[in-house]
Amino acid sequence: MRRTLPAVVPALLSLVVLLPLMPEAVLAQRAPWSVEGQLGGSFFFGNRDQTNFSTRAEIERADSLFESSTEFRFLYGTQTDDEGITSVSARSWGAASQLDFRPNAPWQPFVSGSIESSFERRIALRYDTGAGLKVSFRDDDNRRNRIDFSVSILAERTYARDGSGADTADDVSLTRWSSSLRVRRSILSDRVSLDTNNSYRPVFDSFGNFRLSSRNSVSYDLTEVVALRFSVRTDYDSRAKERGADTNYDGRTEVSVVARF
Repeated sequence: MRRTLPAVVPALLSLVVLLPLMPEAVLAQRAPWSVEGQLGGSFFFGNRDQTNFSTRAEIERADSLFESSTEFRFLYGTQTDDEGITSVSARSWGAASQLDFRPNAPWQPFVSGSIESSFERRIALRYDTGAGLKVSFRDDDNRRNRIDFSVSILAERTYARDGSGADTADDVSLTRWSSSLRVRRSILSDRVSLDTNNSYRPVFDSFGNFRLSSRNSVSYDLTEVVALRFSVRTDYDSRAKERGADTNYDGRTEVSVVARF
């Protein structure tokens, strides 16, 4: 069955483009809200041409009862071989959302959900939903300084891309454990921000079937709104090769421009 790119992608691109044009008065009325847009890319030329483009948007809201975060991301890449033939090397999109209850308490129950698609990992569609408990240590004077550790149970289903091979265990519903550690810290008068987020997701009764991800970034504030960010992102999916991917491991480094409101 043929699947097309979801409508969230053009909406995301519009969001990233329009955010810098929003009047300051409008943004000032949304004090509980935090919005971040990111654009990045890399270009290689010479013996082998390669281009990668990525965009990401994150929306957060916090009050005394709830704290929510929603992320959208999109990646597209092409490469040219020795014979001059250009092909798609990467094409993926994803969205994730989490709702935390009692955000001012050290222990916080939460619910989460995500959906994604990946050409390079041969995922036509994957979605999951779950619930868990998070312990949070934060600086009350600066929301950027915090440490979050969470444990949850996820219900997941993955559909392999058409023509990727025979059915695998990932083509049925799975239950996973999920543990995640995220550390955020601002230094040098809040001009530099460090963010590291690592998660491990094994199948409930088969720890050899797991997903591992790591997100690490350093941001430098050029102005109160615009920042420059260097990030390293890695993913490991123990069943990617069974779906027809070249390897179970994916990773990339990226330099991008970030706008925060």
